[in-house]
Amino acid sequence: MTQDNKDKQDFLSNMLSKGDVMVCLDARQPDVEVPKAHKTNPMLNLVLSLNFRRPIDVLEDGIYGSLSFGGRPHKCVIPFTAVWAIYEPNTQKGQVWEASIPEDIDWGDPAGAASSIIPSGKTSEKHSLKTVAGSGKSNKPRRDRSHLRVIK
Repeated sequence: MTQDNKDKQDFLSNMLSKGDVMVCLDARQPDVEVPKAHKTNPMLNLVLSLNFRRPIDVLEDGIYGSLSFGGRPHKCVIPFTAVWAIYEPNTQKGQVWEASIPEDIDWGDPAGAASSIIPSGKTSEKHSLKTVAGSGKSNKPRRDRSHLRVIK
């Protein structure tokens, strides 16, 4: 097992012990097993939890388990080589492994599922890990309703 895979396994196990976890992966990689509709997604985000009805296994080489897609279970295999970010969905704090990010991701695409975790700057860390920070607030602008009046 590579050091990156060990780092990802340890980080995911630690995060799962605290609650729900979002895993970002490149589903196009050949060893990834997800539903056919998601197989072409380089930014597939999956929520994992130890509280799922069907157990998930976090092993040395990847994540194994039946996950629900549209209410239907599907046996999934997610090798750690395909995982490029792991974070806590509510706070969006976690890790990004820059070396694992697919080069062809269009970060400017607002429809991109992972647009909220764009890596910033360079890091000098040995394994190119980054802390993902987010406010947990929606990027949706609030509508100003000051123009509304009560009419009698």
